[in-house]
Amino acid sequence: MASSTIFPVDESNLNDEPTTSSQNECIDYVNKSKNIENINAIEPDTYKNKRVELYTEDKGPKWYHVRGNIVTQPLITKNLPEAFKFMPVHGKPKKGTELEDFQKAKVREFVGCDLGDEEFNKLASYCSPMHLKTGTELVMSTSYPKQGPLPNKNQENLDLDGSGDNLCIVKKLKLRLDKDVSNHYTRKLKYRSVHLIPLSQDEDFKISLSPLEPGKDLVFHIRVYRPFYCNGKHRNNTRHSVFSHDILMLGRQKLTVLRDRIVCANDMGMRIDVSENPDELPSTSAKEVFPSGFLFINNVFYVDTREGCVDHSKPIREWAAKRGLGNFPHKDMAQVSLDEIVIRLGHPEVYVHQGRCEHLLTVSGVRLLRAGEARARFPAHGALSQNHTVYCATCAEFGARWIVTGCARVPFDPAFFCDTCLRLYLYRGGRKVCPFRAYSYRGNELNLLKPPA
Repeated sequence: MASSTIFPVDESNLNDEPTTSSQNECIDYVNKSKNIENINAIEPDTYKNKRVELYTEDKGPKWYHVRGNIVTQPLITKNLPEAFKFMPVHGKPKKGTELEDFQKAKVREFVGCDLGDEEFNKLASYCSPMHLKTGTELVMSTSYPKQGPLPNKNQENLDLDGSGDNLCIVKKLKLRLDKDVSNHYTRKLKYRSVHLIPLSQDEDFKISLSPLEPGKDLVFHIRVYRPFYCNGKHRNNTRHSVFSHDILMLGRQKLTVLRDRIVCANDMGMRIDVSENPDELPSTSAKEVFPSGFLFINNVFYVDTREGCVDHSKPIREWAAKRGLGNFPHKDMAQVSLDEIVIRLGHPEVYVHQGRCEHLLTVSGVRLLRAGEARARFPAHGALSQNHTVYCATCAEFGARWIVTGCARVPFDPAFFCDTCLRLYLYRGGRKVCPFRAYSYRGNELNLLKPPA
């Protein structure tokens, strides 16, 4: 609606007759309305309200329903770059040392208005997040904190200013510092053994894919949990699924890359009885002999069809069809990339290998690639849970290398043995002293940062 319709003012006579204060307000409003129209006329296309579909309907058969505020609607991740293409997140600097200047230039281009250097620096100073600080914050020695006692040099900061004495967090922290002299607090923390890992930056690294494009490439955060046995009636005594490691992957990478990055101790050792001759260990790993596996994401089976693999999802899909649960689709994971999948953030998915070894995994986040990550290596690990060493049940001093079952001389079954205790306690003259079965255990050799080939 034009401004003349709102305020019926004859602009031709404004300069000839004395004006009142109300008329002056009308004139100002007309001038401002014209200025707004001029701004809208030169508005760039990137700022227009273009609707981008980010969510879709949850279609198809459902194996199980998960509800709650931690699970999102089905998300179309490949549309994220289009939805945020107007943001100053595209491009990358020629060198890593030019990152700060590059980002400042992108923000300046995004702000526009032809600001001079002095005006832009003043605007950046006014909008700096440093204004949110009070000056009495506890400063960590690294951006990747480790759980442990509070550094002594930072404890004195709690008494610098009495303005925060009424804060509950300050009271609790002071109370813990006074009572927890033996540092038992960290043992109660849920993620006390989780270590954050920064992305590796290598200027000389030659990536096999096409060059990464910040603002266009997607980065997926995938949390993988340790397997546990559950048959519906009996379950192990863990209160919840135990976090194993966090994987960072590009949206362009295939699901086979994700499967190869998941590390599990069951892929390493072979379950072959070598009690008759413990010196003759299997030369192959379980993953080489049984390479089959599949991913179950958003009620779709993604099957590994590479050489030697078998579709273990087929009997499950047939069973579901006979029970009336629906016809679940299946696809080749080597032909599907991460950004082609409709996912739900926070929804529990399943990875199955070695026949019945099941891992829960969730996609905890999806974001655009940052300019400082253009030379990073993907896939990578963002967080890692500490792998606790399993010790020998006899000496409790050395790490276990054997699993013994069916032995009358051992009060529990199965039992872990180190190499020395196994040979001294269960062998005499190179022969077994009683019937039992022995399997090689390589769980203590597990390296989550280096998946087995």
